[in-house]
Amino acid sequence: MRTPVHLPTGGNSWNLLNEWYHEEHDYEWMKRHRSSRAIQPLCRALLGIMSMIFGLTALVKLVGPDAPPTTLGKYLGAIVVASCFVIAGLWFTRPFPGQRGLIAFAIFADIGLAGAVLMVTDRDSATFGCIAFAVSGTYATLFVSAKWLLGHVAWATGVSIIVFVLAFGAGTVDHSTLLARALVLFAAVTLLPIFSHLTWRMMYRDARESDHDPLTGLFNRRGLDAAVTVLFDQARDDAWCLAFIVVDIDKFKLVNDVHGHPAGDRVIQRTANRLSAHLGQRAVVGRVGGEEYLAVISGPPEMIITLTEGIVPALSDYPDPIRTTVSVGVAIMPTESKAWTGGSSAISVASNVADSMMYQAKAAGGNGVRTTSI
Repeated sequence: MRTPVHLPTGGNSWNLLNEWYHEEHDYEWMKRHRSSRAIQPLCRALLGIMSMIFGLTALVKLVGPDAPPTTLGKYLGAIVVASCFVIAGLWFTRPFPGQRGLIAFAIFADIGLAGAVLMVTDRDSATFGCIAFAVSGTYATLFVSAKWLLGHVAWATGVSIIVFVLAFGAGTVDHSTLLARALVLFAAVTLLPIFSHLTWRMMYRDARESDHDPLTGLFNRRGLDAAVTVLFDQARDDAWCLAFIVVDIDKFKLVNDVHGHPAGDRVIQRTANRLSAHLGQRAVVGRVGGEEYLAVISGPPEMIITLTEGIVPALSDYPDPIRTTVSVGVAIMPTESKAWTGGSSAISVASNVADSMMYQAKAAGGNGVRTTSI
């Protein structure tokens, strides 16, 4: 279910921080947004190289003069080395991960770095090693939510404090030097990730608000154009059918006149949520008018027919306080359709055909579906 786009309240730093902490994180932005598709291979390559560097660093420590003194420490070091290279291989060969994969890598990086700096017998070197948490902090800034970022910051800060306390007790470095290092590390590991994440999320929110409808959280026309273009290209590459679906709430003016505009807004939100839930993650859904929606979905023809035929009951078969029905128009582009060669013009044609089908359904009394192929 998509949530409405909430405009920042502004004027109160505490409110801003509270919104930042509770904001739902979009873990799929890297895979879904057209502008980010070109940098996916680069990001995967850089994260794979970073994993290899961590693995090589752990290997050097494992075979060097300051290797872990215990057998258990050596085994753990070997596991870290092997894990780093396996994960590097996954970054190089697998698609960009979703929420679980991104969080799992953040946890692995933090645990691996903590083990590495805590097992180093030279406490002076360990204090320098803590700066590696700034690298994992950069990753957390870009790819995980505020709550997970704060978990990373708390972990990295806690481990760094332990390392510096151990270095302080070892007495190999004068205390003023350790204090200076600790202050620099605190800025890099604790403060900078929080500031960067907060700034990044504000910029992301501004970008999201520019292509999403604030009432429903669906795409607006601007966002829909870009998202449909991506889906069109993917469907053509995968040899799948594509369906353009126009949904319009029947007699919506009467809802506003009888129940008021706030109630009408709730009906619009309700319809948007049910449409998104029914079509699922494979669909691109947008609000293109007051009570009109455009959805595009790709897949095998059997799935598309089942989904489109189920839209009317999925949106209307509920004992709602304000009962509404919908008229639905569907234009299906089969895999053998010549329309695929039209590119962006084919998208416009299919949308217009679906809109025409919707008006046919409405002319027939509404609460129905009209479907055609192009």
